[in-house]
Formats: sequence, structure tokens, C-alpha cells
Amino acid sequence: MNVRNSIFGFTLLFLFSECRACFSSNQTYEYRLRTGSTFYMECRCDEPSSSRISLVWLDNHGKKLVPSGPGTKSNVYTQWWDEVQYNLYITNISRSTSGVYKCVTHNGGLYFQAFDVQAYDLPYFVNTKKAQYVINGTDALINCEARGAVDPLISWCKESFEPIEIMDDDKYSISGEGLLIRNISNEDNGIYKCVASDLSTGEEVAIDIKVEVVTVPEIVELVAIPENAAYEGASISIECLASGTPPPEYSWQKITNIDYGIEVNFKEVLNKIEFDNITADDRGMYQCIATNSAGSDTKKIELKVLVPPKITQFSDVTAVEDGTVQVVCRAQGIPVPKINILFLGESDDLSIVWDSKAISETDSELYLSFLRVKKSHEGSYICNATNEVDSVTAEMNLTVLYKPYFKTPVENTWGWNGNPVNLTCDPESNPPARIFWRYESTNISTEKVLEINRMIIENGTNVPVLFNNETMYGVYECVAQNDYGEAKKIIVYLEGFAPPTIRNVTLMNITSTSVVFDIEGPEQIIGPPVVGFTSEYDEAKNYNITDIHNNRTWAIDRPYKINKLKPNSSYIIRFAAVNDVGPGPWSESLEFMTLERSTPEEPAWDTNLEYINDEVLKWKVGEDNGEPIDYYVIRYCQVIDLTIQKDKCYEEMMDPTNEFFLNNLDPNTTYYFELVAHNSLGNSTVASTYITLPEKNPGTIKPGAILGIALVVVFICLVLLDLTMLFLKRKGVIASCVYKKKDNKAEVTNARDKKGLLRDSSEGEPRRSTNGHREFEYNKSTGIITGKHSAV
Repeated sequence: MNVRNSIFGFTLLFLFSECRACFSSNQTYEYRLRTGSTFYMECRCDEPSSSRISLVWLDNHGKKLVPSGPGTKSNVYTQWWDEVQYNLYITNISRSTSGVYKCVTHNGGLYFQAFDVQAYDLPYFVNTKKAQYVINGTDALINCEARGAVDPLISWCKESFEPIEIMDDDKYSISGEGLLIRNISNEDNGIYKCVASDLSTGEEVAIDIKVEVVTVPEIVELVAIPENAAYEGASISIECLASGTPPPEYSWQKITNIDYGIEVNFKEVLNKIEFDNITADDRGMYQCIATNSAGSDTKKIELKVLVPPKITQFSDVTAVEDGTVQVVCRAQGIPVPKINILFLGESDDLSIVWDSKAISETDSELYLSFLRVKKSHEGSYICNATNEVDSVTAEMNLTVLYKPYFKTPVENTWGWNGNPVNLTCDPESNPPARIFWRYESTNISTEKVLEINRMIIENGTNVPVLFNNETMYGVYECVAQNDYGEAKKIIVYLEGFAPPTIRNVTLMNITSTSVVFDIEGPEQIIGPPVVGFTSEYDEAKNYNITDIHNNRTWAIDRPYKINKLKPNSSYIIRFAAVNDVGPGPWSESLEFMTLERSTPEEPAWDTNLEYINDEVLKWKVGEDNGEPIDYYVIRYCQVIDLTIQKDKCYEEMMDPTNEFFLNNLDPNTTYYFELVAHNSLGNSTVASTYITLPEKNPGTIKPGAILGIALVVVFICLVLLDLTMLFLKRKGVIASCVYKKKDNKAEVTNARDKKGLLRDSSEGEPRRSTNGHREFEYNKSTGIITGKHSAV
């Protein structure tokens, strides 16, 4: 027994005494090891016959093992420990690694030390449940079967304060299938331990089996979830709970209202029946039957089905303004539904009266009475009927007939020479109104007024009237009539003029290539409102030489900015206000001078969320200030816990652009970005921002991945086709390699430019000019502007 323990007691590592490699005879050793354990053997030559040691390990197939050392993927490897010791390692003993391993040396001849390493498996159980049931008063077999390399020896004991060993006697009988217990009683309940032993290896395994004596089922609860009153179309389940050992099995029966022409609507799930879409035909009495090997029990429950509401009356209604009308909504259902009418009218409108009453046990009505109908009462109304089962709605329209109405009873319209004017009469009315026009003016003769009125009448009553004559300025009256009344609209047709001279122009900002102005429009305008401003500008040296100058027009309330100017140059500019009539007179000329060439303006980030989701970071290109931008430098760093990780910062130089792709950055991560624009004069100031990249959708496959998958599939198909040609006709690429005995070795080298890690030192960092940005303050008395500042 001590010998066996010394051989098999270790499960992780077997370390044996060293053997001399400089041996002059062959020797063989045998080892039986548990599957999954580790084997280690030394082969030494303490007294070598020559200065060079010749030791070789052969695996279980007789092949030479090449020294590899730890870290190799191979399960079997060798390693030189020193100049005279050569070791063998098997990290995971299995049947595939079992066999004879040899350490071979030359000592005047070829000799070896052989080690026969064999793996064995532990015994294991089959057809053995940890919980088994027996019937009181009967004989029962407690199943316990084991398998192994050899048939295991089975032994039993019963757990108590101290384990009780079970032997063959009048009560028990042990076999290869299990333990037979005779004349079972409640005292036989308990934990039985079944032990399987392998006598050849000394290994053994055990399993605890809980034995329970069965009892007759008893239904302790039969309940409907959520209630036994189910709504038609809803889902409901009935659950049956019963005691008994072993746990009983359940079956169901419907014992009332049986109609063999109707298909059963429920499904049985363990101790429940479930109705996914219950109908009125499902109501009735249901019986649960709980059964086990000891007997059965039954219990009944009644299922009730309710009827949803239905709206039977809710029709469209037409009423006259200031009259009365009644809207009725009627509904039926079990139980009687409650009715509400929803509308967008005023909640405290005293002209509306509500009333409801129950007509029968299934029907009810709601009355909505309008004592004085208004235009605001017109529209859609929704009736809602609700009971315990469901809620339904219906829609109707209340149409109100009313006299014509003008939202703007008085309106001014501007006209001028060469511009046709469209005077329209657009009343609100139901039904549509009839239109009549009348013209009045004190600036022309009565005969001319009569002539214009006659012309209006000839144009019709329901079409726009077009005017293109200065003598037709004056007051026009539009009269709209229908069966319920009339309304009038006054249109004053006035002559409009272009705007007068603007009041003031102020220089707001100036750079090397741009300028921004603040423009104050005219105070009083006889005509349409100002819609924009126009300008005329040129270099001062050219302004008086030619009448052809640059023009720039802006819409009102837009930045009044001029770009693409020459650095360090003097310009003259003048402005005019513009309305629908045309541009007004020019203001007095204003002279200004642009700044000298300088470093670019700071870029402005465009952190639009749509661009970020598309993995693109964009910015607005600033002014180059006279020298074109030749490149950008962007620096980005990971941010963790609101702290910039300086060891995770990267810098890239880009050609002139306005975007940076984020596809190589980690998703769901916050980054800190810095951006610098550079021209021949230096760097702009740094534009910085924080961006959090969104989580990528795992279900999305990029076009590049799809292309890669397609190429792999095509390649596999070509290889399979070439293999088919090889076996059938000895043709193809592989066949030419095999039969011509040519070895083609392909070397593929993948190179990728690494992004340089941004260092804190100045070496390798783009130079950023400290004087690349200058600020200027405009002084009206000593500044660059030499012209006047006021144009009015």
C-alpha cells in the first residue's frame, strides 16, 4: 500500500530520481499516471566519455524531440538544464501522450533509458441520479452504476451521525446496478453514499444520493392569474400547486360548456394552463389533476370572461354659429362602459353642458350640448368608452357654419412704377363667401374712380385684381358675403420708394484679408421694409481711376463681412440700403486699411453630433491672413477620470483640410484634441475641445469587412477547386508543385506606420510662433480708418 501511495499520490507533478545518461546498457521503467497530471524526467551525464555530450530524447512515436523550453504550445517538450542534464516535460498526461519515451546516448555504442508512461482515467458514474424516490411498503432499487478501465468495486454506506456501512443482508442487496432496499418505510429516508473503487490504481470516486419515500399528492392551491375573471382578448393563466413526494405531474380538463366543434384555446405548461387570447367560449369550469406514483388528487375552478366595450353611436354633426347642437356618444359592454368625449375647446366654456346616463345593464350614453355654438367648437371630437376589459375610441367631426371673417381687416400694400400688385380678398367663411370690390380715392376725379370700379367689377368677384398704374393708388374695400352674414376688409394701396441713406457704418473687426462692419439702416422708410444692404469697394489707388468696382450684398441681420482682401492695403467702400423697390442712395465713402500678413486665425471646431457619429471631426477654416495655410497639426490624448493621459497622446501633421477621421480611435472613450493651423509666418493659436466617441454598433459590418469576407470565400473556393483537379486529373497549381517537387515559400511582411508618441520635449514638436497672433484696438482719431464713419 505504501508503494502504491508513493507512485500515485501526486496529481500535478511527478519528479523521479535522476538517471545517468552515460550508461552502457539499456534500461526500461514503467509509470502509470492519472490523466491530466504532469510528468518530468531528467537525463544526465555526470562523467562524459568525451568533451561533447550526446543526449537525445525520443517521443512515444520514436521521433526526436527538439529542445524548446517553457512557453511552447506543445504538450511535450525538452529542455537542457545545463551542459550535462537534458530534461523531458509532459505538461498534461493523456492517452494520446501515453507510450515509451527514450533518452539515447552514445557510449561506445547506442544505448537508451526507456520510460513507459501510461495514463489512466478515474472511475465515473452513469445512470445515477442524486435524488431518487421509493414507495412506502415496497422493494425499490437505488440506481448507482459506475464505469472505468476495469469494472469498479461498488460499496455503500448511509450517512448518519457516523456513516453506517451497508452489507448484503435481509434488508439490503448490493449489485452492479445499485442498492436494493426491501420493505421500504419512512426510516429509509436519508443520504446514501455510493463508492466506486479501481483496485488496479487505488483510485475511487463517490456520490451522495438523496432517497425520499413518496407520498400521495394533495392540491393545496388552485388560482387564476391575475384573476378568474378574464378579459376577452387578454392573456391569463391558471396555476395548480400540489404537495407530494415525488413532485406530482399535472393534467387539466374542462368539465362544463364543452363544445366539441370548438378547438381548445389553452396550452399546458407544467402546472399551468395559459390563454394567450381568451374568448367568451373559454368560460366554464376547469379541473386540475395532480398525479405521482403514490396516487392522485383533483380540484376545480370557474373561469369568467368579460366583454369589451363597443361604440354604437357617434355621428358627424353640422351646426350654425350662435345656434345650439347636441353630440351623443352611445356604447355597450359588460360591465357597462364609462364614456368620455375629448375635444380641444376651452375647458371652462360655460356654453357646453355635459350629461350621461345608463340605458340598460349593457348600454350607456353621454350627451355634449352646445348652448351657443362658436367657430372654435369646430373640429374633431373623440369618444372614449372604457370598462374593466378594454378601452375603445371613435371620432366624429363638428362642422360650424358661420359668416365671413377677416383676420386682418385693415392692410397696407405698397406699389411702385413697373411692379404689378396683387390685391386679394381672403376671408374665412363656411360656406365660401361671395366677393365684391369697391375703390375710393381723393387724388383723382370722380369719373376716374367710377372707371376703376367698373374695371374691378368686370374682373370678377373671386379672382385677384392686378394693378400697374400710378393713378390707381387709394383705398380698396373688399366685401365678403354668404348666407349667414358679411364682412369688410380695407386695403390701402400706397406708392412705395427705395430706402433713404443709411444712418451709420462702424468698423467692427479687421484682419489681413477681411473686414466686418456694423450697419445702421435708415430711420424712416416710405415703402417696403429694408431687406438687405449692398456695398461697392475697391483699393484706394484704383477707386478714382475706374467706375467698375467690387460689389457685396448682404441680407439683413447677417454678418456684414468682406473676404479675400489684400494684406496691408488701403480700401474705399460705400453702402446703400435695399428694399423690394430697389437700392437707395450711396452713403459717403469710408476708407480702411487691412493688416499686414500674419499667422492664420485659430480654427473653429464643428462638433456636430452627426459628424461624430460618422467618425469624422470637422472644423471651420479661419482666415489665412495673407499667407496660405500649408498644413495642420492635430494632437489628441485619452481622458480618464477627467484627467488627460499624457502617456497616451499622439500627434499628426495633415495637408490643408477641414476634417479628421476618428475610425482608428477607441469607441466609448473621451479624447482631448488640440488643433493648430500653420502658414509661412508661423502657427495659429491652439483650438482645443473634448470629444466622447459613441459606442460602435456590433451588428454593423463595414464595407471593408464585407469585401474581406468575400475575398476569403473566393480564395477558399479556388483552393477547393484546385484540390479537386489534383485528385481527379493531377492538374492545377498544387499538382504542379507536388509532382515537380518544387517548394514555393512565400514571405509576407506587413508593415504599418506607427503613430509617434507625443513627447513633452520640444524636439520633434512643430514650432508654434509666439508672436503669430496679434490683437488690435481701433481708435477713431488715430486708427487705420481715414474716411468718415457716418453716412447719414
